[in-house]
Amino acid sequence: MSDIIFAEQRPAASIGNTMPALTLPLPLLLALLTALSPLAIDMYLPAMEAMAGDLQTSIHLVELSVSSYLLGFALGQLGGGPLSDRYGRRPLIITGLILFALSSAALMLTTSLEALLTLRFLQAIGGGLATVNSSAIVRDRFQGADVAKTLSLVSMIMMLAPLVAPMLGALTLSFAGWRTIFQTLTIYAVLVLIILVWQLEESHPPHKRQQRLPVRDYLRVIRHVRARRFILAQALASTGMFVFITASPYLYLDYFEQDAEHFPWLFGANVLTMMAMNRLNILLLRRFDSQQILRAGLSLQLSSALLLVLLFSAYPQQASLSLTLPLMMLFIGSLGLISANATATILHYFRDISATATALTGVSVFCSGALFGLIWGHLHNGTPLPMMAVMLCTALLANLALCRIPAEQSDAVTTS
Repeated sequence: MSDIIFAEQRPAASIGNTMPALTLPLPLLLALLTALSPLAIDMYLPAMEAMAGDLQTSIHLVELSVSSYLLGFALGQLGGGPLSDRYGRRPLIITGLILFALSSAALMLTTSLEALLTLRFLQAIGGGLATVNSSAIVRDRFQGADVAKTLSLVSMIMMLAPLVAPMLGALTLSFAGWRTIFQTLTIYAVLVLIILVWQLEESHPPHKRQQRLPVRDYLRVIRHVRARRFILAQALASTGMFVFITASPYLYLDYFEQDAEHFPWLFGANVLTMMAMNRLNILLLRRFDSQQILRAGLSLQLSSALLLVLLFSAYPQQASLSLTLPLMMLFIGSLGLISANATATILHYFRDISATATALTGVSVFCSGALFGLIWGHLHNGTPLPMMAVMLCTALLANLALCRIPAEQSDAVTTS
């Protein structure tokens, strides 16, 4: 484990930069980078009502800024992946962080809904350009099971962001107003930029960079039959989480009638479970390959979704919070066994265009999440059952995506 944590001291590929006297662990650096979007989304959620009042609009229109951010983030990843494979990781990270910081600073001064939506879109493009490099850097520096181990470690550290972001946003709102939230994001982006310029060496040297058209690289990923199935499985498995995030205020605050101050703790229980599962994944990778653990995680997600549907369909009167919460924790927590191993397997096929593969995976996740989120919104009938049914559907489809792919030694990411 120490070899992974301190891998930044022995970079796999250097372009001649002098290493600083103090080197921070690579997983910590990448977690700081990856935390941009969870902070940008979750921190300002408690401030939407105040923002609507200041901007003289409705809270429902302010909520469109979430969709604006998700769209911009997906486009940032889609464009950033091929650019990273062509020009290197550091230029894209620096460009993305600068755009994110400038947009966040401008959001402090916004006075209209139109400006809010536009600046959130630009902020998200910057976030997508920067964070698409995280998994690619891991693939540049590691091989075999170490890819999945490092991704799990990055995810485990990064999960602190969605855990504390709503509380931090609410605290900032109570003391200084909603504009200070974007000031905090500006400061965070600038600090991460300084740290990464100082600490993070280029991991994708010129002789490995691709000069082909981005479309050709994307087609190469799409046409790879096995990789396509793993991308689909990861997108569908992650979609259940997006449906939960969308519906969680209704589930906990409306249906179970919990106080608003309890919501961060109920939501945070799922984050803590995912962190624990990421830690478990690191331990399991000592004995099992990535595909075996991935399949186990998908089975766990499907089982918990099935139990949730049975609970709310057959025994709705007994469907208490004390029964629902543990099952929901297992459903969301299973992603700790799924995401890192699916990503590691996908990147196993595309070492030379790892950022492009990462970008396509990310866009697939967001598109699938948006589609099934709309389906849930259409089916919503005032009970949690449609939400649970959609989650069961995505979990079942994720398992079916891999049902005919044998976990062959040649394709599994192993410790060898």
